Amino acid sequence: MIEEMFRRTGTKDVILILIASVAVVGFWRGVWNLMDRYFLPEYFLVSQIVTIILGTLMLFLLSRIK
Repeated sequence: MIEEMFRRTGTKDVILILIASVAVVGFWRGVWNLMDRYFLPEYFLVSQIVTIILGTLMLFLLSRIK
């Protein structure tokens, strides 16, 4: 599978994709850690529920923008 990916795309492209993937995961890990620490830190369950609701609402609103 990886050999096929290298054949279709260049080695440089695959390396850039891997670096970008690690960067995206690192960014979101940092965001989640900050939210755990600063957004209602004394009410962990409430914090999780509120962020799920707000995230879902934001995604819904973004899907309605034309």
